Amino acid sequence: MKIFLVFISILANIFAQNLKSVYNYKVIHKNIIYHQEPYILIRSFNIDTKRYYLAVNSKNLTTKIIENKAFLREETEEKSRYEKALASYSKAPFNLQNYGLKKLDSKKIFLTMDMCPSSKIGYEDGFLAEIISKYKTLPITFFISGRWIEKHKKEFLELIKLQKEKKLDITWGNHTFNHFYHPNCSLEKNFILAPKTDLKKEILDLEKLLISYSITPSILFRFPGLVSDKKSIGIIKELGLIPVGSNAWLAKDEVIKEGSIILLHGNKNEPKGIEKARDFLIKKDDFNLGSILQEL
Repeated sequence: MKIFLVFISILANIFAQNLKSVYNYKVIHKNIIYHQEPYILIRSFNIDTKRYYLAVNSKNLTTKIIENKAFLREETEEKSRYEKALASYSKAPFNLQNYGLKKLDSKKIFLTMDMCPSSKIGYEDGFLAEIISKYKTLPITFFISGRWIEKHKKEFLELIKLQKEKKLDITWGNHTFNHFYHPNCSLEKNFILAPKTDLKKEILDLEKLLISYSITPSILFRFPGLVSDKKSIGIIKELGLIPVGSNAWLAKDEVIKEGSIILLHGNKNEPKGIEKARDFLIKKDDFNLGSILQEL
């Protein structure tokens, strides 16, 4: 056991030495044409001496990191699919809980897993292994927090490995860096609504961390605790992100239907939700899992 732990520690140190240093990270907005496809640049940053951009394909909503070079400016009068989605999920009513995309007009269902900060050892690797066995590649969105990554580097690297092996088709969603929560605070002063919370910094710091691991952040965002207000929703839109809620938080006994966005916690904090998901997703065969971005 000691030899194994030493090996993991050495592996983590080697990987840490290969992390990219991301700096000069800025929010921008610029329409371009790249490889005959329309993109919108939403971030600019440096790695070493090179300049890069985080770009959103305005037709299919996927993100790409591209190097600094001369781009053709895109001139268009019509709103793109991406811009329409941003407008659709940033308007009233600004409910305190579960704002944003909660379901899709589809016969498929959509699996999302939150990785909030946790003191629990490990993650729901057993459940993932079971469901992966039913698929060639499992589509899933991880809404991940920076503090979970920092405390669970080994587990995080395992998820990256599963993605590289094409066992998981991961969309990397933003769940803020710190994901503040206090059990004795009201919702109006909790999570990202806690006083002095810098939501923009929370989001951008998480993006930078993902990029340092050579992961491309998506445009999907989930409010910690599904708690938000008008101001925070405005910040999300300003940053070019789409808020995602859920109509099937399984630990709260919500029922999966066609088009449901399923919410699970993969950090060992909600075993009830995992068991319900196991009963539905593994023991039944009358459903299809899809990718949120493809159906949005």
